[in-house]
Amino acid sequence: MTATHTDAHSQVLTETPPVQVQDLAISYAAGRTEVPVVRGVSFTIAAGRTLGLVGESGSGKSTVARTLLAHLRTGSRIVAGTVTVAGQDVFTLSPSATRRLRGGTASVVAQNAGQALTPSMRVGEQIREALRAHGEPDGPERVAELVRMVRLPDPDTIVRRWPHQLSGGQQQRVAIAMAVAARPSVLVLDEPTTALDVVTQAAVLDLVADLGRELGMAVLLVSHDLGVISAMADEIAVMRRGEVVEHQATAELFADPQHEYTKALLAAVPDGTRPGGPDHHRHDATVPETVTDAPAAAGPPVRHGRPVVDARDLVIRYGRGLPAAVDGVSFTIGPRETLAVVGESGSGKSTLATALAGLVPAESGTFTYDDGTTSGDLRVPVAARRPELRRAVQLVFQNADTSLNPRRTVGAAVARPLRLFTGSTSRARVDELLTKVGLGPEFADRLPAQLSGGQRQRVGIARALAAGPRLVIADEITTALDVQVQAGILALLADLQRDDGLSCLFISHDLAVVRGVADRVAVMTGGQIIEVGPTERVFSGPNHPYTRTLLAATLEPGITELPDVDDGVQHWRHADGWTDQGNGHHVRNWEDA
Repeated sequence: MTATHTDAHSQVLTETPPVQVQDLAISYAAGRTEVPVVRGVSFTIAAGRTLGLVGESGSGKSTVARTLLAHLRTGSRIVAGTVTVAGQDVFTLSPSATRRLRGGTASVVAQNAGQALTPSMRVGEQIREALRAHGEPDGPERVAELVRMVRLPDPDTIVRRWPHQLSGGQQQRVAIAMAVAARPSVLVLDEPTTALDVVTQAAVLDLVADLGRELGMAVLLVSHDLGVISAMADEIAVMRRGEVVEHQATAELFADPQHEYTKALLAAVPDGTRPGGPDHHRHDATVPETVTDAPAAAGPPVRHGRPVVDARDLVIRYGRGLPAAVDGVSFTIGPRETLAVVGESGSGKSTLATALAGLVPAESGTFTYDDGTTSGDLRVPVAARRPELRRAVQLVFQNADTSLNPRRTVGAAVARPLRLFTGSTSRARVDELLTKVGLGPEFADRLPAQLSGGQRQRVGIARALAAGPRLVIADEITTALDVQVQAGILALLADLQRDDGLSCLFISHDLAVVRGVADRVAVMTGGQIIEVGPTERVFSGPNHPYTRTLLAATLEPGITELPDVDDGVQHWRHADGWTDQGNGHHVRNWEDA
């Protein structure tokens, strides 16, 4: 470290920290009683430093984070303590001062940028609005400067687009541009990369780290992803049941955790560097391993036998004249088998899932289901499918927030599919399903707004299980879950496969999770499968260059540096044909771009 850097660092340490939270206690009203959600939390964040806040769903970490912007959920109140940002106690500010605080002194980048952006306003106008709100220059040059700052391509084109015309990673970059528009001294990142694939995540985190250093911001990063926290945070505070149970420098916490809860949290993390994990359950698929070569245009060779799902040359597009979202894809899923599909945002993996569920039509190709008892054409929309097929194939939605009716209780939400598929809505069966997904009968009378994100996702899983399916489509179902709940859900899927002969299409961008649960992995990019094979063959290689990029971008807990993914730039192009790597592992041919 040079003398100049040492002097600058000393100056940062002697200045009053932009963020000071002291003995903070928060509770919310539940009828006539008050339920404590935050208990005696204290921490400071210096300029240019990042504090990571981790903990299970419902631990209070997001509640604490939002207090830096003087925000409390309806029905909540400060019981004790203070929150000081830039020398001001935020909960004593006038309404006008609070408006200046939000977006001016302190900004937030939320979990779902797609919901945070206004769908009826062009991207450039939304950035201009953020500038105008705080008296900043809002001319085209400043807007273009912000777009370039967050590394979006072709600023002149981007600013004219609507939010729905951007990928998830691009939407998140726009949200970051709006957050830093007024050059705040404090930045709150609330699960900012949860919905992003690993390559986009690494690029966005690298951007945030650079902006934090450039603008000298105090950053509070909330995440359940210990890989993200490890690579981004200088210090980590671990929360459980509203309390900070451990607070250490990042390297020290991973090397020598002190609290039993921290140790349990680290033990539950899927390890993408080794086969399987604590809940490893993979087994030999019952579909024979024999394959036949297929023409290059038809996709990888398809395993023969009697698969539960058989897709050949599947093409799906969202409108006439638009590029195919799924382009000539072939795959099978065997009885009791988990096929994981991984790839970047927009690769077509979720489209594949929604097509299997009957929510989008296939333009061409064959798509069949046969579990030995129930069979049918999966190209038929869900509304026209026979009841037996609808019951056999169930989808767990990616975003539990939007898939649950906010006015219906949890019990009513679970009872509805029970009534539809079994004719029974007994409270005992509802309670059984809630217990099965790790909640409990006491949750039946609660509304979705009274649950954490992870708890809402578990309700969504209970609704899918209510039908008694033979095939579950798990579309990013662990994205919003903390590592311990995630481990429980993955163990639940393993139990269902073992006990009920369940098959699974598992969509995920978390390669560590995929390695622990999948029998086979298919890698998608640009609507096409470019690699498929048994899980360990895919993870050990040799690989397609795109797969190598995905593997390199995976953030492992304890690693304190971000991977260099060259901002996701592709340096290869497709070539004809496939290469058989042996043991059912096939890689599409490619050449340098």
